[in-house]
Amino acid sequence: MIVRQRFVCSPVRRLAKCGATLLELVIVLTVLGVLASLGIPSFQLALEQSRAQVASANLEAVWSAQRLYWLQNHTYASDLATLQSAGMLDPSLGGQTFYAYEIASADDASFMATATRTSNAKWNGTFSIDQSGTLSGVLSDPPRPEIAAGFQ
Repeated sequence: MIVRQRFVCSPVRRLAKCGATLLELVIVLTVLGVLASLGIPSFQLALEQSRAQVASANLEAVWSAQRLYWLQNHTYASDLATLQSAGMLDPSLGGQTFYAYEIASADDASFMATATRTSNAKWNGTFSIDQSGTLSGVLSDPPRPEIAAGFQ
């Protein structure tokens, strides 16, 4: 006959075996906080860079539409609505939430289209494209690196 001894644990000891101590939880939360503080700024920079790339691509679409418009009319369009009504530019371009697009100047020989950063107090700046297709401009947020126009 085998006799099994049964050890009786107090309720306090039973909880200590099953769960984590307060110190362990504080350490885990501290490590997670440090990792988040390192990762969030990089994520925000990558997100803003992707928005800048979308703005650059939209400016290149405006450039292409302007070239087509010039081939038909021998002058550049003075506003985005003209390009949109001619079916050369997507009508949703004017309703973007992160950038405001406009044709700053246009005549028979040249034009300048701009994308200005909106709805953000941190990043600000303007991208532009001219009749030769040259993208220029930067976004800046003083403690972070600048974001240039185009794909990098």
